[in-house]
Amino acid sequence: MAVLLIPALIIGVWLVLSHIRRQQFLKEYMDLQNKALEKGAELPRDLKELMAGKTNWADVTLRVGIISLVLGITGVLIGVFFLPNILEVSKDADTVAVFASFWALGLLLAAFGIGNLICWLLIDKRRGRKIDKGE
Repeated sequence: MAVLLIPALIIGVWLVLSHIRRQQFLKEYMDLQNKALEKGAELPRDLKELMAGKTNWADVTLRVGIISLVLGITGVLIGVFFLPNILEVSKDADTVAVFASFWALGLLLAAFGIGNLICWLLIDKRRGRKIDKGE
């Protein structure tokens, strides 16, 4: 059972740290905005675009693809190599279903990650180059 809690713990820690990072960025931005208002200076343009919520979807696709691929490979490795080697678990009759579920979910996540990486490579990367050139 502890083997199943480790991935959940890692994902939970990652979500908490991501939320803390966003809150820290927002706090720093608000402090910068208050200082600029006090001095009468104008904020840099790129900061205004960041706070307006403009998202670079090419980066999001790449990030989701890499994370999905890594999680999928991890699920396959857990289902194929790590769980069968635990003596207490390997004696249980239901472990075949656990191994198969880790393996199947790992393959699905890996396929989703590969699909996102292919979309990034064929579509978003080229679109990013056109935007950078000003076309």
